[in-house]
Amino acid sequence: MPTKETIDTSHGKVWITHFDNGDVSIWTPPRSRQSDIVAETVNGRAAWKPKYKAWIAPAVHAQQIIEELQDL
Repeated sequence: MPTKETIDTSHGKVWITHFDNGDVSIWTPPRSRQSDIVAETVNGRAAWKPKYKAWIAPAVHAQQIIEELQDL
């Protein structure tokens, strides 16, 4: 079952969903300050999924992306 967490960045909140396979979903409110920062952070390491309006990062990049978001 997926677990969720919220990361408070200096740009606003980012919502993370952890999936059983190690992948993560990264969601921000559309057109928010933090959405552009998240897009820059995950560039090349996550795929945008319009159906969910979220970035999906594979397990191999998930922990590093989360750590970078926590440092914002």
